Amino acid sequence: MKSLLIKSAIASGVVLSLAAVTRPAMAASFVVSIEDAKVVNANLGNLTQAKVQTFDSQGTTNYSATGFEWKDGTTKIGTYTNTQIRTADQYGGAGANSQYNNKNQYFDVDASRSGNGQTVSTLKLEQAQSYFGLWWSAGDATNVLKFLSKGQVVQTITTADVKNYISKLGTNSSTTTNPYYGNPTSAFQGQDSGEPFAFINFYDVDGTFDQVEFTNAVNSNGTSSGFESDNHTVATGYTKYSGTIVTVVPESSSLLGVLAIGLVGASSFLTRRVKKSSVA
Repeated sequence: MKSLLIKSAIASGVVLSLAAVTRPAMAASFVVSIEDAKVVNANLGNLTQAKVQTFDSQGTTNYSATGFEWKDGTTKIGTYTNTQIRTADQYGGAGANSQYNNKNQYFDVDASRSGNGQTVSTLKLEQAQSYFGLWWSAGDATNVLKFLSKGQVVQTITTADVKNYISKLGTNSSTTTNPYYGNPTSAFQGQDSGEPFAFINFYDVDGTFDQVEFTNAVNSNGTSSGFESDNHTVATGYTKYSGTIVTVVPESSSLLGVLAIGLVGASSFLTRRVKKSSVA
């Protein structure tokens, strides 16, 4: 009987431990950090094989179902589909890039502006990456960023998350005085003051991802806001985190907690059995 109970306790511990270790792909852990207010670019010095898409080289600001290929010279980084490129305004456009004749354009997902019911844009990467960064501008409640690996969603981030991250930085909670609210660029400085603008870094600490989806749902009244962003940055690796770390999603401590419960549960049962045997 003792042997059976002991085996049962060990089995319970193993099951709980395995449940933690073999959690679903969609629960992959990401370290998220935010650069200082008004920063619109990634810290490339901390990244390995980093590539940046400024959208300034795109020849059109119209909606395109086929999108375009992202290339670095002759090397293909990925493919954007269902895209909309806009000229800088109060909602987006991190700054002109002299490499592309001083254009200033940004990436948008907006059913109203596209004229084609655009609610999702996709970046499919040729090589799996472990880092993605973007200047998330004019954050709206319907903005959703998803990371996928081999077709499976491994992480989802919303504007509500972004606002929560900003609140953790100890900045003034008022949107009228918070340095992360309002367009920080010289051309549109202070405009759209009720929405957050921040460069956000996403580090996949569990593995890699090969696709990024940008979703902007249509509101219940049938209207659509925009999901504006710029300076999309990918990297195969990183030497250290940049900016201020605001969260690990999901929290790694919860994973370790489940693991600990399984192991402690088994060991404590064994300890009780040994003590009972010694006084019997």
